[in-house]
Amino acid sequence: MKRRKFLEAVLAVFPAATLSFKSVPEATETKSTWRRAQASLPLREKVRILLELQKQDLPLIRKQRALRSWEKPWPIEP
Repeated sequence: MKRRKFLEAVLAVFPAATLSFKSVPEATETKSTWRRAQASLPLREKVRILLELQKQDLPLIRKQRALRSWEKPWPIEP
């Protein structure tokens, strides 16, 4: 019941949301399919995606606080 109330609240705030109670299993299946596809990618592609996500994340962290020494990106751009 709590989950239903939560979803109703989300839909009230975001009326354009495409979530419905019937689409939750479909969304779960879509997520599973996406995860299987990501897992089957070659290592080089996984690393490329990781580095791209880090490039997007670091400016957000940098706005909140100074980066720790282990968080600073390596200069890998040619």
